[in-house]
Amino acid sequence: MKLRDNKWGFDLELDNPFRIFRVLRDIADESVGTENVVDLSRGDPGYGFSPSVKGREFYSFLLEIDMMFNNPSHHFASDNRDDYDVLWKKIQDMAQETYSPSKAERLLKNFYFFLTRIGKYASEQGLGWDKREIIFEMFKYSTVSGGSYHIPNGEPLVRTVIAHHYNKLLGLEIDYRDLILMQGVSHGIGTIFKVLCDEKVGFLKKGDTVLLNSPVYAPYNTIIENRGLNTFSIPIDPATGKVVGDLDEILAEAPDNLKLICLIDPNNPTGFMNDEEFMRRIGEFAEERDILIVSDEVYSDFFFERTKNIMHFARKRTIMIGGRSKIERSTGLRFGEYIIAKEAQEYIWRMLGKPEKIAPDLMSLLVFAKAPGGIQGEFQHVTFVPGPSQYLGIAHMIFGDDDRNEYLKRIRSNMESFHEILGLDYNKNLYYTCFDLLEIPGQRKEGLCGEELFCGLARQGVVLIPANMFFSEAEREKKDYRTFARGSLPNVTFSNLQKGARLIKEYITG
Repeated sequence: MKLRDNKWGFDLELDNPFRIFRVLRDIADESVGTENVVDLSRGDPGYGFSPSVKGREFYSFLLEIDMMFNNPSHHFASDNRDDYDVLWKKIQDMAQETYSPSKAERLLKNFYFFLTRIGKYASEQGLGWDKREIIFEMFKYSTVSGGSYHIPNGEPLVRTVIAHHYNKLLGLEIDYRDLILMQGVSHGIGTIFKVLCDEKVGFLKKGDTVLLNSPVYAPYNTIIENRGLNTFSIPIDPATGKVVGDLDEILAEAPDNLKLICLIDPNNPTGFMNDEEFMRRIGEFAEERDILIVSDEVYSDFFFERTKNIMHFARKRTIMIGGRSKIERSTGLRFGEYIIAKEAQEYIWRMLGKPEKIAPDLMSLLVFAKAPGGIQGEFQHVTFVPGPSQYLGIAHMIFGDDDRNEYLKRIRSNMESFHEILGLDYNKNLYYTCFDLLEIPGQRKEGLCGEELFCGLARQGVVLIPANMFFSEAEREKKDYRTFARGSLPNVTFSNLQKGARLIKEYITG
């Protein structure tokens, strides 16, 4: 669908905000020059932060090892019968020939640490791999270099690392068999609606209702509208992340055909996580009504104080979606995952009516559906997360602690500084902020339409994404959100963040 042909080139009430921000970016580029633009519209940290240096260095070492083990004259899977000590000696010799003594020592130390960690995680999850078996898993068929199709659920070694991560972070008590790798969280979102709305499954039919918070990541509203579904919303205060009104009274008004709850936790666009009381009540409500829950948690790693998620309150009916992209500053990896506890695999399969003519179980159904085409597995033999993405992702996970901690400190600095410069209260949200341009203290733009405000800011060199369509239709009928913006605050450097905030303040108050 084209953007509306009006004097601004778009309509905040009708057009997709993820298309509008590109128009605004063009205005900004033309007005101040690309190098001077402060783009706060994108949720991609790569514009202001880079992936873990230590993780990238380690992955480059894996590629060197792979070239030694797999080349035109040697194929590791079929030609190598060496035991671990011989393999380790070959790796040592290669490192010492290729790198300076200090770098070779560092890389070898990291490689041994990696093998030890993987062995520990595998043992925790019932995989009795020794170090030779781990090396074989990594380099058979040049897996780390993308030399083969990969196991559709994701490489077991990679899934052991991710499962350990969630057990440590949230105490989920899962193992590698409870994961399916996806090509990013958006792939996971699209796949689950592909399954639930398929006529052969018949779980969601036109006219059925899905519960969302409002505001919510705008593509959820679009997905639901495009599939003929209805939305029932829980209103959330963008400035505090708290429910507006009494949650029990709101849930009591939910229609009988409410079939699915979609949580985005922590929330996009507000940057707040759900509190435990909210999750407890949602879990009870889902149990009372026998409702499926999908929880999009790509931002969960940013809240180090977070110890519980919806799986602690509704484990048997929850599909959780996570990913490496945001916290590892590596959105281009396209590396996400479903996390589904074993009891949920069984219970949700029954909720879907056990469509055994399509697939033998829930995990197989999701693997079939994530392939291009329908849900019957036309391309079920490949993962859609390349081997290089999988192994670079876990290299960041295992070796990126220092970079990650520094990143989190800088995000908090960005959040605090942005709100302070604008004169807005800061309530400990992270990554995103959602605010009304006309609530900035000292504003002098009363009476200007939202389109003019966003275009005016773009001409100053600041790009924000309009937040109107992040709010539900019901909420938009009660209040005009066309002057609300979402700011993505980890995607620029601290100096550019301050520059952008000052430009916003000067424009709005000028």
